[in-house]
Amino acid sequence: MDSLESKIAYLMDLEEIRQLLYRYCLYNDGGWPEQPVSHQGPSADLFTEDGVWDGGPIGKVEGREAIRKMFASFAALPMAYHAVMNPVIEITGDSATGHWHRVGGGMGMDGSSTFGIGGYDDEYVRTPEGWRIKRMRVLWGRRTILPNGWEVALPKVN
Repeated sequence: MDSLESKIAYLMDLEEIRQLLYRYCLYNDGGWPEQPVSHQGPSADLFTEDGVWDGGPIGKVEGREAIRKMFASFAALPMAYHAVMNPVIEITGDSATGHWHRVGGGMGMDGSSTFGIGGYDDEYVRTPEGWRIKRMRVLWGRRTILPNGWEVALPKVN
């Protein structure tokens, strides 16, 4: 990577992959007044046609349409929140890998509230539409039940 052009192309690829995961979080989050329903965005479109979402103990689906149906079923959850950080992204030509830390929380159908940490191990490919997720593997780190649940954040009124 000697030329300025190749360095700029590499940085642009890194940013596009970051934006891919940031959009994944945005599309899947919700459950508060400004974003009342989770899993409403076009998350499946971030995957290749033969993409894989591997959630380990909660299931594995293959193919964009199966991924779309899975995310649609998750929309019944009262709340979901994901934040990704500390990416380690390795790009080799038209493929890449990524490891991310994840902090998240949510509410189950039973009203339970959880907070957890974990990550994602991903594979990406460059397509005519841009970088897409070829395989996403959810890493389940630790989680806890929030005994007092999630409180609604309201602005202070003077």
